[in-house]
Amino acid sequence: MQSLPCFLCGHKLEKRTSKNGKPYFVCDGCGIQLFVRRKQGIENLSKLITELENHEIYSHASSSEYLRILAIVNEISATKAQIKKIKDSVFFFFDNEESAAIGALQEHLKELVLKLESIGNQGDCKE
Repeated sequence: MQSLPCFLCGHKLEKRTSKNGKPYFVCDGCGIQLFVRRKQGIENLSKLITELENHEIYSHASSSEYLRILAIVNEISATKAQIKKIKDSVFFFFDNEESAAIGALQEHLKELVLKLESIGNQGDCKE
């Protein structure tokens, strides 16, 4: 079952689905409820859970580590969106400027992925 650590107490939040098919989480430890209602939020949640599962971080992360992971995943998404925006632009960049901007963003993306991997690979995750 898909889960996330609670950002208040660190207990495991099991993903549930509302009667309308939207995801939500409830913490049995502290009682927090987390609802995701909009399309973009649901997509971001799905990406986050996939990333966490791929790096086997989701079941071991403390709440502070979870927030670090979430920030990195959000920055990865934003960086990918910037790359797409530049590639889709017609008038703002010359070819060499576009290539330089995309190259810099791709390097930044690599650094973010390395940060995410280091959280799981260096034993930073606590049970």
